[in-house]
Amino acid sequence: MAALNVKIKDLCLKNPVMTASGTFGYGLEFADFVPLEEIGAIIVKGTTLNPRQGNDYKRMAETPQGMLMSAGRRRRTMQSVRQGWMLLTVFLP
Repeated sequence: MAALNVKIKDLCLKNPVMTASGTFGYGLEFADFVPLEEIGAIIVKGTTLNPRQGNDYKRMAETPQGMLMSAGRRRRTMQSVRQGWMLLTVFLP
């Protein structure tokens, strides 16, 4: 099999397959469907140093020009994402 490893600056990946930001959650949600250990990198949803509640509802409004959206979604902290991944690494080879 061909070597697919890639290097992006100082980051070495075993292959160039990456998830699109915001489409794959934090990765853990797809563990039953995709072998996570075979993905080169998982680009997680936005995270913040401190918890963020996000904007209040209603986040969308119809205007004569179209829809106006203020996503401002609730964010997990880096610490909670890291803890989730530490639990997952127990199960990865």
